[in-house]
Amino acid sequence: MEALSREQIKAFIDDMLEKTESIGELISVLQRSALSIVIFSENFADSSWCLDEVATISQIMEEFGHRVLPIFYKVDPSDVSEDCGSYAATIKLKYGASNFPEDRKRWMGALKAVANCTGHTSQEIKIDSELVKVIVSDVLKRLVHMSPRVKSDMLIGMDARICEVEKLLALNVNDFRIIGLWGMGGVGKTTLARACYQRFTSSTKGTKRQFVRNIHQTCEKENGMVGIVQELYSALLSEDNISYEDLDVSYRRDRLSRLKLFLVFDDVENFSELEHLLLGDLLNTFNLFALGSRIIVTTRNRRVLENARANIYYVEGLHSQESLQLFGIHAFRQYLPPDDWMRLSAVAISYCKGSPLAIKVLGGTLYCRDKSYWESFLCELQKIPKPEIHDVLRRSYDELGIVEKRLFLDTACFLHRQRKNIVMKYFSIGYQCANYVLEDLIGKSLLICVSSEDYENIEVHDLLREMAWNIVNEELELANRSRLNNVDDIRKILTIRKVKTEGISLDLFKANEMYLEATTFEGMTSLRFLCFVYFAEEHGIRKVHLPSGGLDMLPDSLRWLLWDGFPSKSLPSRFSPENLVLLAIRPSPFIERCWEVQPKLVNLVELHLSDCINLTDVPDLSSSPNLEYLYLRGCKSLIELPSHIQDLNKLITLDLGDCINLRSLPAKLSSKFLEHVYLSNCPMFIRCPEINSRLLHLDLMETPVTVLPGAIFNVKQGSILRLCGKHITSFPAISANLNLFRLCHTIIREMESYDEDHLASSELLLPRFVQLELVDNPQLKSLSMNIWTMVSQTLVLDDCPLIESLPEVSQPVNGSTELQIFKCGNLESFPAGINNLRSLQALYFCATDITSLPACIQELDQLSLLDLSLSKSLELVPSAIHKLAKLSSLYLTGCSMIQSLPELPPNLILLDVSGCKLLQALPSNLGKLRWKYLCFDDCPRLDKNLPEEMVENFPIHATLYLHPRGDLQYSGNEIPDSCVMVRLPLPNSSKQPIKGIAFGVVCSSDVWIDWLDIKCDCNIDTLTAASWSSHGLHLDGTASEDNVYLWYDENLLVETKQRILEEAEIWYVKYAGLTVTFRFYFEAEKEDVKKLKSTKIKRVTGAGGTAKGCRKASATA
Repeated sequence: MEALSREQIKAFIDDMLEKTESIGELISVLQRSALSIVIFSENFADSSWCLDEVATISQIMEEFGHRVLPIFYKVDPSDVSEDCGSYAATIKLKYGASNFPEDRKRWMGALKAVANCTGHTSQEIKIDSELVKVIVSDVLKRLVHMSPRVKSDMLIGMDARICEVEKLLALNVNDFRIIGLWGMGGVGKTTLARACYQRFTSSTKGTKRQFVRNIHQTCEKENGMVGIVQELYSALLSEDNISYEDLDVSYRRDRLSRLKLFLVFDDVENFSELEHLLLGDLLNTFNLFALGSRIIVTTRNRRVLENARANIYYVEGLHSQESLQLFGIHAFRQYLPPDDWMRLSAVAISYCKGSPLAIKVLGGTLYCRDKSYWESFLCELQKIPKPEIHDVLRRSYDELGIVEKRLFLDTACFLHRQRKNIVMKYFSIGYQCANYVLEDLIGKSLLICVSSEDYENIEVHDLLREMAWNIVNEELELANRSRLNNVDDIRKILTIRKVKTEGISLDLFKANEMYLEATTFEGMTSLRFLCFVYFAEEHGIRKVHLPSGGLDMLPDSLRWLLWDGFPSKSLPSRFSPENLVLLAIRPSPFIERCWEVQPKLVNLVELHLSDCINLTDVPDLSSSPNLEYLYLRGCKSLIELPSHIQDLNKLITLDLGDCINLRSLPAKLSSKFLEHVYLSNCPMFIRCPEINSRLLHLDLMETPVTVLPGAIFNVKQGSILRLCGKHITSFPAISANLNLFRLCHTIIREMESYDEDHLASSELLLPRFVQLELVDNPQLKSLSMNIWTMVSQTLVLDDCPLIESLPEVSQPVNGSTELQIFKCGNLESFPAGINNLRSLQALYFCATDITSLPACIQELDQLSLLDLSLSKSLELVPSAIHKLAKLSSLYLTGCSMIQSLPELPPNLILLDVSGCKLLQALPSNLGKLRWKYLCFDDCPRLDKNLPEEMVENFPIHATLYLHPRGDLQYSGNEIPDSCVMVRLPLPNSSKQPIKGIAFGVVCSSDVWIDWLDIKCDCNIDTLTAASWSSHGLHLDGTASEDNVYLWYDENLLVETKQRILEEAEIWYVKYAGLTVTFRFYFEAEKEDVKKLKSTKIKRVTGAGGTAKGCRKASATA
């Protein structure tokens, strides 16, 4: 042990284990160890413990390839392993009784297995000290050989991915497998393959291994593939210079079939390369090598793996934290960037979008550069991409055919994140092979197909999209450039009469006012894609202006026309839209009808005219057999739909929500594919059409239909159904399992109940819902006795004033996680047997007439939230509530009869007792809990002296817990004196670094509004360095006293127009050494709503100490 320790080898000796401990502890130790040293001595076989140990080591060695070094000390190896040896004799003599036969067999097998491993004997090295040196030297060599040669940066993000690959490898299964690592260039396929190779080949005894690198690049050279194959199989067969032809000799094939191999074929880009590597024998690949062999193939082309019948693992990019760590290593030579470089680092990794290659290249480029260089480099990065990144990605593009290149550029430049079916249709006009080519581009990792619940989207990685635009911009002459998205370029091209432009995508948010001529599009005969869109929700701003007569024409070649706020009453008459796949004019206050003379829209898949408030006519769609999506939401001037809508046999989605003057629909919708029908807020609409399909989503909210469509009784499993209307008199007999069923504003009186015998005899299917919402049903008196069986997760009962009781939970129910009861004023008690809702996590019983909680509530051991707000008859919270170990949030807002609180649960972090006007006593453990939010607002009888230690040290306690923000509110007019305003310290200049900011305000009691925001700006001279908001503060107009509000925040963030910079550098580090002032103010709909009497700021330090020099700051509303 001492000799091993001197060499920094961590060793574990078996006498550290108590003999009474189970062998399982030994297995755990062995699995964590790289190597076992077994010392066989003269008396070894006398100990059953030693024999059990060696049997366990043998088992781990056989199953997991565990390495063993046997040492024979004063015994001959034959004494250990042979049946006539001294060990066998001792075992037979000592354990010869009939109750040891299985043990004897197991022990002897283990002794033979371990003794046959290569080791050392004291007969060869007679001096003990020399033997120890030899053993230590051997151990060192073995450990070096076993250790993976993987650089530290390669391991970032690898562990989880290696585990997934390990599942596919299934090394404990005795079969042959090919595992494919598939993904775009630079995503880390080779890195992952190398990490797997190093990790798993070190534990696969008797397996030959080879890592064949850069196969595709080598194959492009003359005789490249021949050289790879010859070198590979020469190494595997341990023969020199085997020629390609020699590999067809039968005896060599026989030798290969007995070899157990672990191979990595890196960068295989086509099927013929893999075919050559496997000696052209793909049909018999699974017989080419011995069972137990594994081959890992890395490729950008999924088809290679599918043809090889491989198990495929898709290699995704790094997530944000992994990216930050890898970037830190290359840019700063440490695992994370320093705090004051975090903002710029976040910009860099945002550009990389998880690509390890890009992260490494950018990190290496920025290493040891100053901030001014970083800022200018990152600003120019998208204009001048790094060739090390661009070239790797470009290789995939350069190997495409002409049609593949055109489809890829269109998709990357214009069709990113569009539905797959509409992209297919877009390309099918002009390319008969479009479907095949698109699938091929997906297989080559240039496009990604992302599935959602309703459809599949085509996406393109941001680096590939950037590469696509760089390729397009190589077309130097603007008039000949095929695709445009630059605002200045588009402005110029719209003034040129003859151009070859095929696609224009303009973000109107970035553009200034543009005035087009009637003839602007005359010379654009190749234009297929035209998109004027507000990517940043600024629909109310009109940026593009047309002459009073509108446009003279649009190109007939257009397949995609998306124009937000189209500024004309109709589309031009000189436009034949037969090629249009998508037409979207949303929203436009100008357009009244799409065409004066209705054209044939034979290829149209999506028509989007939402919020065209003056639209009176829907285009003639009778010749649109391919229409799948029809959006007319918010078309307030639309009165009726043409009858031919019923004959759209491929329709999937129909959205007519908020068409407030729509009076009728066709009697029937024939499409068997119809899944989504939105008819909410159509007050003039009284009859729903019959629907032939099985719906996923039907929304009739605020629509007074008198007769429900038969389709609601035939909805698909997992659908969403919302029904609303005073003409609904009974609970619909739905038999499907729905994700959500919402029923509101009905005159239903009761839900029918069924006993088990009735259900069985009538073969009725009980409706089942993941979430059932019964909202504003003023005549509903009772729920079904089967309600707890019908709802699998969430039951919501809101504003049903006649409900007096809930059905008993007679049997244990697993799965129901939320029960939400609101504004049921006559409900006096919890359901009997509520403890049978064993999975309940959130319980809301608000604005009811309950007077107490049942004792059995303590059995809801999964409950994390309990909300009893506005239960004005509730007098007592039971003491057993402290047994709810998982309860973290307790709301007792407005429970005006409660006088005291019992001991609180140990993990409670949020307590709100505001408006508990009779509350006098607080629980004894209040000051001991780790609070995130406490509110004692408007509790006039509560002892003003809250636990002093809790108030004084609120900000200090806040930094000790895991919550980035904390709030405390209570009645009073004084802020604790431990508050200070100081100059921000310089980095590393203080032993007590800032951990956050705590601040408070006192608000006067004269309230004129219920809700407002208290805001704070942190100003460095004229610059707002950070800001904070209370995000809605409830103020009680009936409160008679001032209130104190205390907050803690570990890092106030600046809110930008686009988003909050979540990874921005900490502002009080960035502006170290400068003086900061804090300005408090209100934001509310009314002015002068409330006075801020005083404010204070406290710097919270790492040591939790109280700084000197307190200062009070004034503020006015």
